[in-house]
Amino acid sequence: NNRVRVVQNRSVDRDLRFEFGVNYGTIAGGDAYVDSSALGFMADFHITPKISLGVRHLDINSALSAEGKRVMDASLADSNVLRPEIDFPESSTMGVITLYPMYGKLNFFDVGITQFDVYMLGGYGQMKTQNGSSPTWTAGGGIGIWWAKHISSRIEARYQDYQDTLTTNGVSREQGITSFSVGIGFLL
Repeated sequence: NNRVRVVQNRSVDRDLRFEFGVNYGTIAGGDAYVDSSALGFMADFHITPKISLGVRHLDINSALSAEGKRVMDASLADSNVLRPEIDFPESSTMGVITLYPMYGKLNFFDVGITQFDVYMLGGYGQMKTQNGSSPTWTAGGGIGIWWAKHISSRIEARYQDYQDTLTTNGVSREQGITSFSVGIGFLL
């Protein structure tokens, strides 16, 4: 009386296919006086199910953190308190290569079998800040879940390194941020 479902092959064909998606996430790290979130867009060309080439773009929404507001208010109230310089990140665009070293299947309450991929990615591109732009690189990974043959969702974490510029003396500082995002993709 036992029923067992066995699925051996990938259920989603990703040979020479395009995937487009959107994601939303939060950004940790970088300037201590800044809180940021990002709306992202992605496009991947899956050469095989194990490798893809793509583009990641983030539109970054930044505002002063609670500590940033406190320091700015203190500098306005007292001229002896130094006002910090802030170079808000605005957007980044990168080319990426993604490797999918392992995949598996999930059975959700006997409703259906869903495929998932664990992936790693690395890339290089341009970060635009309020005071200019600089080269940037990224490395990270995530999990992609294929709900249907053309619909996926992704949970991704990436570290990104770039430089921002202070306006007073033109000094560049290294900044490192970690982007956590959740998104949805569509396979054509």
